[in-house]
Amino acid sequence: MPLPDISRRQFLTTAVTGGVLVSTTLRTIPAAADTAAAPVQSSSSKIGCSRPRTIGALYFRAQLYTIVPRQVREDMEWMRDAGINTLVIGVLEQDLTSARENIDLLCSEAHRVGLKVWAIPSRWGNLVAGAPKVPCVFTGKKPDCWALRSNGKPWMGQFGPYASIHHEITRENFSKMLRRLLTQWPVEGVVWDEPKAYNVIDHSAAAQKAFGGAVPPGESAHRRAFTRFFGELNAIAKEAHSSCHTSMFTYATLAQDEVDDLVDQSGLDAFGCDGRPWALADRGADDSRRDRLARKCLIDDGPRFIAAARRHGKKSFALIENHALPDTCNPIMDRRLPDVIAQGWDHLICYYYPRSCDAPDTSMAVLKKHLLRI
Repeated sequence: MPLPDISRRQFLTTAVTGGVLVSTTLRTIPAAADTAAAPVQSSSSKIGCSRPRTIGALYFRAQLYTIVPRQVREDMEWMRDAGINTLVIGVLEQDLTSARENIDLLCSEAHRVGLKVWAIPSRWGNLVAGAPKVPCVFTGKKPDCWALRSNGKPWMGQFGPYASIHHEITRENFSKMLRRLLTQWPVEGVVWDEPKAYNVIDHSAAAQKAFGGAVPPGESAHRRAFTRFFGELNAIAKEAHSSCHTSMFTYATLAQDEVDDLVDQSGLDAFGCDGRPWALADRGADDSRRDRLARKCLIDDGPRFIAAARRHGKKSFALIENHALPDTCNPIMDRRLPDVIAQGWDHLICYYYPRSCDAPDTSMAVLKKHLLRI
């Protein structure tokens, strides 16, 4: 049966005024033949687990040149009515000056409907993810701060050179930007998104000095230094606001020794991973290459991240990767979201109307249906 053609305006209006779309559209989604899971019955029963402390939505909109206040208000009301209590925005280095009014609007509208605001420092030093996907500004301007290979060439990420965590330029820029982020807007939490370069063996002069002249040959020492760097940033965040909540999530496919090093971070309140909201056996599409099967899935790897967080006295954190969804994955997400929620995450985040979805209204209806059952 074909899916109904539903506009974003119709979806928002219907969802907010009684959930008619949620109850009618989802019944038209055919069962996916390639999933190993039993279907979840379409009932109003609650999902049997404790409610996450945070149910958040990633809202990557601050950088847009076209931002319509009415649409922002509608979005915030949709989130509130879906049981979401936290707005999570991306903040680039240049947003601290160029997107001030946009972020003012997002914070104001979030608070109007009772949502708190967290921020993802995006692409800072090319050392963290976030959105949009652009190179870091200060690393582009200041090559002296680059992390270097043994041959003197820079370590390059997907969008540019990695900043050395040991260089004073990197440390000064991160600390300055973080303090400004937390004092310029009413941001109550910082989320470190998919850290990069944690295994880079940095041979820069700054790294050599930090290690006492000789750069350790293995990755472990560099990973621990990376963890200490973010621990120092967590301390800066809590100096700016003593109640600031600090989180980090990384790929669900990380090796266990990498997980154990990154979670062992001072000043970090929550740790976890991101992944597709199903199992590997469900054979859903990957988020980077939709013609391939997903490799990082919350049902398979989520438990070890929850366990690692608890071993280190931290809360658990998961990002549901509901972006880049082919229409064939909506039934899989519909079946498997109750299993993801039932894992018992302390902080559970999803994307709000993310990029590259074939049927975004249907995807968001699936999410809302299950969030309201928690």
